[in-house]
Amino acid sequence: MKRAWLILVCGVGIALLAYAGFYYAGTANCRSMINSPSPELAWLKAEFHLGDAEFARISRMHESYVAACAERCRRVDMKNMELKQLLASTNAVTPEIAKALAETAQLQAECQKEMLQHFYEVSQTMAPEQGKRYLAWVQERTLSADTHATMQH
Repeated sequence: MKRAWLILVCGVGIALLAYAGFYYAGTANCRSMINSPSPELAWLKAEFHLGDAEFARISRMHESYVAACAERCRRVDMKNMELKQLLASTNAVTPEIAKALAETAQLQAECQKEMLQHFYEVSQTMAPEQGKRYLAWVQERTLSADTHATMQH
């Protein structure tokens, strides 16, 4: 009877060790990305096979872009708040509402232009084929009609 328990306990122990080993091996790539200096960009390094120097340049570009983007987003949010206040005060499209709509559209167009410029700059730091693939990838996710509809709701 003791022998059966010993075999059972050893079998469970071996199974747990095997599970832990497979789990550790299977999540090594994800853990590596999370522990990288720029975890939000680690997928980019892996997906587009970037070298360390290339990745460092793109990380610096990304940091600069994100800072400027945050300021643009703040301006869009302020304009949207202004527009909401104008809309709440009337039941017709006033000249002030029309002006606020035009300004909001201008800010959003500026954001899109800067985003595209960033994508082009990033793609130019990559090998030509990888840069083309990167541009196709980001354009599909940021400029498609489905993305626009999703972002609006």
